Amino acid sequence: MATPFHARYLDLVAEVEHRFAVSRWTCGDAHLWPLARMDLYLDLYRQHVGTTDPGRSARARRVLQALAQTPGALGAHPAESLFLGDGVSVERIDGVWEDRYGEPLLALLPGGLHLQPGRRAPWRRSTLALDPLTMAARALAPLFRARLDLPDHGAATAFLAGQGVPAPSLAPGPLARRAGVLRATAHVLGRVLDRAQPGVAYTTTWYAGAGSALALACRRRGILSVDVQHCPQGGRHKAYGWAGVPDRGYTTLPALFWTWGRADADHINGWADGRWHAALCGGHPRLGPFLDDADPGTRAWDDRFRQAAGGGAERHILVALQTTGPAALWDALADRIEAAPPGWHWWIRRHPAASAADDRRYARLLALRGPAVRIEPASSLPLPALLRHMDAVVSLASGVAAEAVPFGVPALFLSADAAGPFGYLAAAGHARVVTDLDMLVPTLAALPRPVRPPATEMPDLAASLRRVGVLAAGYRTLCAGA
Repeated sequence: MATPFHARYLDLVAEVEHRFAVSRWTCGDAHLWPLARMDLYLDLYRQHVGTTDPGRSARARRVLQALAQTPGALGAHPAESLFLGDGVSVERIDGVWEDRYGEPLLALLPGGLHLQPGRRAPWRRSTLALDPLTMAARALAPLFRARLDLPDHGAATAFLAGQGVPAPSLAPGPLARRAGVLRATAHVLGRVLDRAQPGVAYTTTWYAGAGSALALACRRRGILSVDVQHCPQGGRHKAYGWAGVPDRGYTTLPALFWTWGRADADHINGWADGRWHAALCGGHPRLGPFLDDADPGTRAWDDRFRQAAGGGAERHILVALQTTGPAALWDALADRIEAAPPGWHWWIRRHPAASAADDRRYARLLALRGPAVRIEPASSLPLPALLRHMDAVVSLASGVAAEAVPFGVPALFLSADAAGPFGYLAAAGHARVVTDLDMLVPTLAALPRPVRPPATEMPDLAASLRRVGVLAAGYRTLCAGA
């Protein structure tokens, strides 16, 4: 299963990193290629789907709107650890927001400082609003402009153009603006670090939002920055494999990558040097209790699920919505749900990052009513609490498919593009692509009942956190001697 878009991107960046000195693109002490490579992905994606960059003015309006609706930032306080969320990997449970991957760690790290972008409230724990900080950084960005050092820039961009990839984000002007915002954000977050004095700074989605700036601010202070895995990797993720790394690592990449499984850790350690970058198999922070049928909390969630289900069903199917995909596809899915066997229950789960515009995209799905449809409980129960009872997951190309594997629940993708990042799931028999929606219901009907595989060793989060603490001490020494 090959996806031209995804495979093409991975092939392109591997060749660029082998042929050109992009790993030495810098602005001061900030390495630019990690961010430029992610921007190149967006360039290629827009070309693939036929859309254009929304433009700086549209982005500015969104940022200003978010700032206007965001409560004033809480003051940073001394803390042993800091966790920066991405504002997307979150859930609203019983009316309270929490970070899916950060909350289980913060529960074991008393007094940790929690930062999140966006205007969601209330949070399960005291939370520092990030948007005012990043807005201040954008205002300061012109003061942090510096000379760009871009060896082989012309040759690299000429190569990409020859491959039919214009890559507007890699032009010197956009790179200079990107570098200014990055360095200004690192300065602002550095002030937070100076006040909090954490020994470790965790983040999710290092390549989105302020993740790279946090890594840079931590590197300057000898603080270990840790990216907590938030999505499937399978050795094919755009942000977790590098063909060329500087001798002292990338200052804008996390120093440590906390992975869900050994295979992902081995993949990262295959390119990481073990000093400036390394991987730790810490396990899925949220999953452990839900694989234990005797866990009291899990049994309570099972009761909640049965109450929401309202009785038995022939099949329970989770529809994981995303913020992409044409409205026509979601409308067609609504048609198939209405025509499906009446004994099937469809749990339609909104993406936590969904906006009002996204809701309009799949309005017909969200308007479905009747005894076969569950919408509100699909978003108010933790994802693992749902997966324990599902017979299948249906999505455009959602990482929920990977989180369903430990429960033995198969996934059906409605987009051929899912084959790129999730081809390894299909190869292992955990997922398949169904682009002909007329085949969706027959395919679901033919699926065998899920059989949960034997639980592997449960993640010991406390032990992994202790290991991170040991690595943090070594990292401080490494930075001090550099």
